[in-house]
Amino acid sequence: MQIRTLILSGFLTFMLTAASSAQDLKFGHVSVADIVLLMPEYKNISTVMEAETKKLEAQLTSMREELQNIELEYENNYESYTPQQRQAKEGDYAAMQQRVQEFYAGAQQSLQAKQQELQIPVLEKLRDAIEVVGEEKGFMYVFEVNSGLTLFQSDKSVDITPLVKAKLGL
Repeated sequence: MQIRTLILSGFLTFMLTAASSAQDLKFGHVSVADIVLLMPEYKNISTVMEAETKKLEAQLTSMREELQNIELEYENNYESYTPQQRQAKEGDYAAMQQRVQEFYAGAQQSLQAKQQELQIPVLEKLRDAIEVVGEEKGFMYVFEVNSGLTLFQSDKSVDITPLVKAKLGL
């Protein structure tokens, strides 16, 4: 009988301890998008990316004009070309067309790499601010509300978006 009482007493103590510690857990949520859009560094990314895009678009436009000129010259002088000249001009056109396609694909990759390069420090700064706020306010977890992974959000979950904005001076 005493063993049962000890086991029951131990079980009840465990359950009460678990219940009281569960009440101490603090959960927060944050909207990363709401914060990032206000960060000056993010606005700088847009400016840099626009300039980079315009530069690459200008190069691509120049290459397309050159391709169009090769095509027009070929069409205008087709009758006067020998078969060997036609073949050479067609080869020039195909080579230029290939260069345009390769440049376009490379430009897309370059823009993606540049954007990622610029975003990493901004996202790291944001993550650091979220961690600081989480530590300062004693949160066990902080969830991102716009990620699509949050299946339920209790009224007890604290929105720390304003706290993170304040930490970043926004």
